[in-house]
Amino acid sequence: MGGAPTIALMIIQAQTTDQAVVNSALLGLSVIIACILVPIILLQNAILFAKRKSVVLDEKIKPLSKIYLILNVICLVYWLAIQFF
Repeated sequence: MGGAPTIALMIIQAQTTDQAVVNSALLGLSVIIACILVPIILLQNAILFAKRKSVVLDEKIKPLSKIYLILNVICLVYWLAIQFF
């Protein structure tokens, strides 16, 4: 969910210029959260709960944590670019 604040920032910026962009962005954000992210998070949590003491699962999670870190860094760079440029 690290990208949600970035999408919200885009919506806030577009709000003053084009109402159609705001409506489509809000609809897209709602669909992303309701149809894609929530089921993925629920599945991940169910798997982690079922295998919470597995060493093999811990090794599989390490690359995912790097991907999430990279996504968060990209969002942070975007925010900083919007604020200072």
